[in-house]
Amino acid sequence: MFRRIVVAVDGSHHARQAVLTAAECAREMGATLTLLTVYHEPPGFEGEPQYSADLASAMQRARTLLADEEAVVQAAGGPAVQKDLLGAGHPAAAILAATASGQYDLLVMGTRGLGRLESALLGSVSAQVAAGSAIPVLIVHEAG
Repeated sequence: MFRRIVVAVDGSHHARQAVLTAAECAREMGATLTLLTVYHEPPGFEGEPQYSADLASAMQRARTLLADEEAVVQAAGGPAVQKDLLGAGHPAAAILAATASGQYDLLVMGTRGLGRLESALLGSVSAQVAAGSAIPVLIVHEAG
């Protein structure tokens, strides 16, 4: 049914549950699995060399997160993964752009990420993505 699964990760416990669920789905369906994370681009007014240093730091944190989640997938017996880094002002917008790209046919994500204050003020990323996604979205709730 689904051949190209993407899972959004941010380092939260909820995202980890989504990774494990996506890995299981990919394994059972024979689908590819892509780990996707959104890093925050630093403000342009910083100027050089601070902007470049902050951008490199944000990208390194994102790469480390993806490597950590890849290790979780492999430890769980999951499929080989692809990794994708997206820079954007807001995670929901970046994830929605990825779902509209035609590269994926299922998005998996957790119910709540790291931005709890932002969620309270602006609505959760998962709710925004589910409402606007071009592909089906599987939202993984915490067990228990």
